[in-house]
Amino acid sequence: MVFSIELGIYLTGKIGLRMEDSVVVTEDGWRHLTGLNYDLIVKACKAL
Repeated sequence: MVFSIELGIYLTGKIGLRMEDSVVVTEDGWRHLTGLNYDLIVKACKAL
């Protein structure tokens, strides 16, 4: 079975972040289909 995971955080009128990923779940476990890098990179933003 394949699932789409779509997380999002939005500050109205300021900034938004959305991460989308697809995973396949089998009897043996699960694996990523899109190969996203989950390292978080934080950058300074004057809008905040």
